[in-house]
Amino acid sequence: MKITILYGTETGNAEGLANDAGTRLKSMGYSVEVHGMEDYEEAVMLKSCGVLLVVTSTWGDGEPPSNAESLYLSLKDSSEDLSDIQYAVYALGDETFDRFCQAGKDFDQFLNRCGAKRLLPIRTCGDDYDSDFPEWLDELIPLLSK
Repeated sequence: MKITILYGTETGNAEGLANDAGTRLKSMGYSVEVHGMEDYEEAVMLKSCGVLLVVTSTWGDGEPPSNAESLYLSLKDSSEDLSDIQYAVYALGDETFDRFCQAGKDFDQFLNRCGAKRLLPIRTCGDDYDSDFPEWLDELIPLLSK
């Protein structure tokens, strides 16, 4: 089974976490690809992802990072059938903002609306992602099949 990890980032935090997850999953024998969301600009492109892990930050007042804008807008208005996809979303944000982790929440909602199957409820995280992300991955791994 193929696992695709897509990251949306402005400062590199989500990219670093996505790459860490990719390295860990590869070491366990999974077939993994890690990409910036700019490599997947259309919702239809997600059909080839296998299991999809989304790691994204939120920028400004709840907007997606700039490298995630095209995919975000495509998914927002999409009626694409993504029922063959299983996914999980890890969202980073600043807890002082009213729209904390909104981009991640939106990606989760868009994927679910298109029929993708959620492996885990969305995980939102502030500054403690260095300790929280490995815990999320630990919860996710038993749900994956090789």
